[in-house]
Amino acid sequence: MSWNLGDILDAVAATVPKDRQAIVQGDRVITWGEMDERTNRLARAMLAAGLQPGDRVAFLSRNHPGYLEGFVACFKARLVHVNINYRYRPDEIAYIFKDCDVRGVLFQSEFAPIVAQMQSNFPNICLAMCTDSSEVPGAADFESLARTGDSSPLEITRSDDDGLMLYTGGTTGMPKGVMWPAWAYRQCQLESPLIKNPPTTIAAHVANIRANAAPGRVIPACPLMHGAGMSSSLGELLNGGTVILLPSQSFDALELWQVAARRQATRILIVGDVFARPMLQALDRMENLDSLKNLKVISSAGLIWSNENKQDMLRKLSWLSLVDLFGASEASGLGYSITTATESVPTGRFIAGPKTVLITQDEKILGPGEPGEGMIARSDPLPNGYFGDPKKTAEVFRTIGGVRYSVPGDWARRDEDGFMQLIGRGSLVINTGGEKVFVEEVEEALKQVPGIEDALVVGVPDERWGSIVVALVRPSHGAELELAAINKLLSVSLAGYKQPKSLFQLASLPRSDAGKADYKTARALAADLVEKQAA
Repeated sequence: MSWNLGDILDAVAATVPKDRQAIVQGDRVITWGEMDERTNRLARAMLAAGLQPGDRVAFLSRNHPGYLEGFVACFKARLVHVNINYRYRPDEIAYIFKDCDVRGVLFQSEFAPIVAQMQSNFPNICLAMCTDSSEVPGAADFESLARTGDSSPLEITRSDDDGLMLYTGGTTGMPKGVMWPAWAYRQCQLESPLIKNPPTTIAAHVANIRANAAPGRVIPACPLMHGAGMSSSLGELLNGGTVILLPSQSFDALELWQVAARRQATRILIVGDVFARPMLQALDRMENLDSLKNLKVISSAGLIWSNENKQDMLRKLSWLSLVDLFGASEASGLGYSITTATESVPTGRFIAGPKTVLITQDEKILGPGEPGEGMIARSDPLPNGYFGDPKKTAEVFRTIGGVRYSVPGDWARRDEDGFMQLIGRGSLVINTGGEKVFVEEVEEALKQVPGIEDALVVGVPDERWGSIVVALVRPSHGAELELAAINKLLSVSLAGYKQPKSLFQLASLPRSDAGKADYKTARALAADLVEKQAA
């Protein structure tokens, strides 16, 4: 089955009306005709600069039309998009640049100092493009590249193995690049329960688009550099629809509703209760809820969305379908739940995807209909693995009984009725506000702080963030430790969301005689201390 994403985007651009909106942010509107021509020029410019098919292009940008146009141009030029978390510090960004041998960079001007540092340290970078300024030394002007040159479709032969790289921390310690070939990525997208007539060829896909009189208009409320924001935006473009980006750089729930009403959004993507709670509060300030009648679906990915908040949302917007999408960078489409005014699903319960199974501790496969407990996994279509890391690839992408599975590390229990209930992570990853934090990384940073002899880091459940990072430390004799001062020191090497929100000093930490951390005891201890602190 041929599913090259560049080929699909070419076919879609040749099918939809050229004046249909493709990308909107504030008062700026880029039509499909404009986006097609601009991305063709960008693709040619990247190849002319020396980038070769398969080369990695790092994106260091907030939500901006240039991010989406650069994304599309990479597919057309057979280049590999690499998402960079713009909250990362220079050392963390350098790790990714080195890990996947970045050769191109797309960035916003606020990140120019970091990009200049990367250019000095990585001489293989042959092109840096700034999306919002023509005055950054050593960088090409993105707008000039998009506006000048040959705008016709590229006459190149693409491959189904062309794809993208999605950097994630996942269960692997330091961030790793998940290599998704185009055919697998697209096949997983077509498993969505929201797609009623999945096509099997590009011709059938184009026919569906031509027959669709009401194309979708999605607002990704989360960053594009996250897998969920990226996937929802790309999915809408592949279907000939419109991506609406919020104008503000930080999340403003009232602005989200106002933009949804003004731009007649049909779908909003959020990340769990971190977004849902302020959205509920902001609804009380909306003067006319009927202005949101075009909105059909709010979907959430990356963090639990509680049933209580869903019910509050439906009391105000009763016509909506609220969808929880459960997946991982390494395994899309693990499951979903759909809540409406007439159907309610308890928090954390979901319907398994068509390729989803449970793997028990003794590696028995529990297929559809088999109750039990195990690690959630799925079979092909899957990523190829982690870029440059066969060891981690073998740990997560396992072959059992001749079938290859992706096993990201979540545990679940399947009931007799076929529903799955999430139990928790099988690893030590903390999910806070949709961001993944690796306890070992934070622990090692804490141990470098003067006055700290030992440290354990755990996640404690939190109503707002899902989990918060909590540090248990053993101080040096006579040391005076203060959280704000410690986090100031940590900020040199750790992004803000990785820094502890609470810190407790203990005479000893829960470790075995051999020095192995007892995280179960540490989590219980930390939860108790946080509760007492809040009392």
